[in-house]
Amino acid sequence: MSKYDNVIYVREGWGNKKEGAFWKKGTYYWEAYVDGEKVATKYFYIEDGGSEVTFDNNPYIELHSLKLYEGPYDDIPEIDRVYYKQFHGEETRYIYAEIVFKNLNLNKAWQCELFAKFYNNARELKGQIVRLHRVEKKDEFVTITAGWGSNVKGSWRNDQYTCEIVFMDKLLGVLPFELADDFEEGSNPLLLPGQIPAAAVVDDDPDVSFDNVMGKLEVLIGLSHIKQKVRDHAQYLQFLQIRKERGFEEDSQINVHSVFVGNPGTGKTTVAKMMGRLYKKMGLLSKGHVHEVDRVDLVGEYIGQTAPKVKDAIEKARGGVLFIDEAYSLVRSVDDTKDFGREVVEILVKEMGNGAGDLAVIVAGYPKEMKHFIDSNPGLRSRFKHIFEFPDYLPQELSQIADFAAHDKGIVLSPNAKKRVDEIITEAYRNRDRTFGNARFAYDVLDQAKINMGLRLMSMDNPKELTVDELSLVSSHDVEKIQLKTKRILPNIP
Repeated sequence: MSKYDNVIYVREGWGNKKEGAFWKKGTYYWEAYVDGEKVATKYFYIEDGGSEVTFDNNPYIELHSLKLYEGPYDDIPEIDRVYYKQFHGEETRYIYAEIVFKNLNLNKAWQCELFAKFYNNARELKGQIVRLHRVEKKDEFVTITAGWGSNVKGSWRNDQYTCEIVFMDKLLGVLPFELADDFEEGSNPLLLPGQIPAAAVVDDDPDVSFDNVMGKLEVLIGLSHIKQKVRDHAQYLQFLQIRKERGFEEDSQINVHSVFVGNPGTGKTTVAKMMGRLYKKMGLLSKGHVHEVDRVDLVGEYIGQTAPKVKDAIEKARGGVLFIDEAYSLVRSVDDTKDFGREVVEILVKEMGNGAGDLAVIVAGYPKEMKHFIDSNPGLRSRFKHIFEFPDYLPQELSQIADFAAHDKGIVLSPNAKKRVDEIITEAYRNRDRTFGNARFAYDVLDQAKINMGLRLMSMDNPKELTVDELSLVSSHDVEKIQLKTKRILPNIP
């Protein structure tokens, strides 16, 4: 021990290099001795839920809700808590996370260790709180609170933050929130692995790890074919990078331009944003951001206006992704030589061929129209070598998205209401055409159900006296009144 070190760490461990061979389920403790005298005891626990905690299987707990509130060091009772999605930067002391989870390990009492981590927008760890809680057999739902901050106001700076809950080294959920110039009551959508519709993904800071971006892709509902295609695409690009590092000469530059085909609401824009981050982490793009445009943003009204607009859009996207939605609208007719949209296509082909680089172009739209678009210019087919087909969501996936939408809108579907919503989704899926809204359709259904609930409750006497549960419960009657199509009233002509 050095006389210059005022703190000394002694780290020792015991066990076996083969996992599961030595440490068995039970309660343990370490004892520390100095000169034969016991100076400390530390308890720890080994649990066994019957199977390993993995990305898609957790035999212990299921995160039910996550809300945030402000308070002093001593915390405040549940009846006095006011939940916020935005906090006042100068008035906030501690920000507490109220974590409610469902106990899936009901056959025995066990010790649950949760980590609540607060990150700012640059993914810097603001603070971490560890909670060890004994879960009893009878506990179906368990509530744990964990707060970080200071009793001195002003310890939180105005910024975008996330509260992330980790159990057994696996992420359970993410709740975004903000520090600004005032408090705003409510709660932002809780993002749960496997229950995140593509349209609801938070566009957070792109400076995250490659595995982190892939993990965000994995938790989206559905899109299994797209997930596999993106994984294969990313691995092949990594393979080409390794070859270049080892001195192999490739015939051309690594191609990162893609075509996304699919109906509305299938997650094309969300996956495009993730592609930008993936390309950045792989060193193929310098920024990884997405600049989204359509025909109006690119095509000028008069001669000479189009080229400057296109070049300006390209420069805004430089370092990231130029995402052109409904790209087929740039080529309205094969015979229309006066359409300025063709000028856009020619500039894009030239840029993708021998431009300054540091740019990925992703074009998106309906399948049939996108084929016509690619065939409209011989250079497009050689530039776009990667085609991603986004299928319609299945009814069971739309049902999951509806559950997420309900949570997002702060409402709860009664069992009969949920059954009716699923019936509406199934019927709409059977009768769908290419304009079917997919995830947007599920959100629209929940929007109308919430409106009908509000009208029903406001027709009652003294609606201000309704309980919180009454103000959030959607009945089957509310769902039955949903009108997806306006009914035509026929004239009564004798």
